[in-house]
Amino acid sequence: MQEAANSTVKTISKGVQAYDGWVSNGTVKVWNDMRDENIRNKFLVLSSQGNNNVITLNSALLKDKYKLEKRTFDAIFLEKYITHQANFSEANRRINNGIYISEKDLAAQLFIEQALARGNEVRLFKKDVNASLNNNLRQAITAFNGASNRYDVDPALIEFDKKGSPVAIMTRSWQTISAIGVDSRIYTNIYFGTDMMRWFENNYTNRYLENNLIRTYR
Repeated sequence: MQEAANSTVKTISKGVQAYDGWVSNGTVKVWNDMRDENIRNKFLVLSSQGNNNVITLNSALLKDKYKLEKRTFDAIFLEKYITHQANFSEANRRINNGIYISEKDLAAQLFIEQALARGNEVRLFKKDVNASLNNNLRQAITAFNGASNRYDVDPALIEFDKKGSPVAIMTRSWQTISAIGVDSRIYTNIYFGTDMMRWFENNYTNRYLENNLIRTYR
């Protein structure tokens, strides 16, 4: 009886180890398949925890209270808690009055740094561009009762290479949630990859972008 039990335990243990190995290898594949190594390495870290590999935010972002909401092969979504207010009206008033300046936050700084490091430039566009991009691109936040989502508050950052072709996009979204008052969080949405940039080029004209340009970081 005891031998049978020991055999069962060993079999289960091997199964768990095999599953852990499969998950760990899958994480490495996801890491390797992300379509912009430069952005990936600037924001994320691949590390080992026990027998598994995990993808997390870099230590600077974690220290600054960012959370990794989601990541895919061609996008990274960050979340950061900003403020608690009594109601939606007050929360929106604070947001509209610039309680948080996203252009100067750590995520924007890292985005600009990685672009300049590879000889590219970053252009800052008015909030209308940010709203349009957010309304057309997938978001990490969803709509549900008790939540209000806003996509039109902040400017958008777009990285361009030396030929003037888009390389990566950073937009911002806000979500306010009713919970004994109202909590407000900002979401940083980073998009990259050939398919994403081709879509952008096909949908946004140079004239539209020029008319909405605020400044350029070189």
